[in-house]
Amino acid sequence: MDSSNITEKLNIFTSLVLKDASAKREKLMEDVEKEYAERIGEKETELLQEAYDTIQHTIQDARKYANERVLHAEIDSKKKLILKREEIIEEVMSDAKREIVRFTESEKYGEWLLDKIEKALFEVGKGAKTIYISSDDIRFKEKIEQIPDMSGINVEASPEHDFLGGAKVLNTDRKVAVDYSLKEMLALQKQAFLQNSGLTLS
Repeated sequence: MDSSNITEKLNIFTSLVLKDASAKREKLMEDVEKEYAERIGEKETELLQEAYDTIQHTIQDARKYANERVLHAEIDSKKKLILKREEIIEEVMSDAKREIVRFTESEKYGEWLLDKIEKALFEVGKGAKTIYISSDDIRFKEKIEQIPDMSGINVEASPEHDFLGGAKVLNTDRKVAVDYSLKEMLALQKQAFLQNSGLTLS
């Protein structure tokens, strides 16, 4: 066989082997690059998910912290408001009480007291009655007993604390009472003051 023929065949064979090897290398590189890209993609997704979870957790912690601060501020503000409200009420009621005491010491008080007692006696209706007045107003007992139609009616000092003045009449037969005590009037004025001043708390 001609040596040039052999050489040519060898060259053709070598070329085919190299071509096949090159194709395999290209396929291998393609597979490696594809697997690398997939792994990188998976890792990126994993890292992104971790970052997202971390951000969400941080946001939740920040929101919880903010809510706790807001709640604490609201509670603190409400406490301060309640304390201030009580201070204002106490100051206003103390002034009102001083005015009431001043009124009970005036000349007009005795006339006012008798008028309220007569009104209360009428309102509770017929029957045995007890008139309660403050211990300081026992000085008016004789004048009270001079009110017309006082039969079956007792006049006593009220056992209630801080009665202040005025009168409370109880119909012991009918179990009906009319309260014109200054203590009750002050309590009603306090409620009216709270409603009109906007100091009531919801």
